[in-house]
Amino acid sequence: MKYSLISLLLLALSLSACKSEYHERLDEAKELRKKMSMVEASNDLLPRKQLIEELRSMKEEINFLAKVSGNEELFLKEIYED
Repeated sequence: MKYSLISLLLLALSLSACKSEYHERLDEAKELRKKMSMVEASNDLLPRKQLIEELRSMKEEINFLAKVSGNEELFLKEIYED
C-alpha cells in the first residue's frame, strides 16, 4: 500500500514537472514570436537577406521547442494563433 501511494505521488510530481517545463518552453517560444513580429516590422531597417535569415532562425527555434514540448501540434497552435 505504501509503495503504491509513493508511486502515485512520484507520478503526480513528474507530470507536474513536465507541465511546468512545457509552459517554460511555451513562454520562450512566445518571446521568440514577439521578436519575429518586431523583426518583420523593421524590414526597412535590415537588409533583406539578413531579415530572411533572422526570421528563419527564429522559426527553427520555435519548431524545435514545439518538438521537445511533447505536444507539437498544440504548442504551435498556441504560438501562432494568438
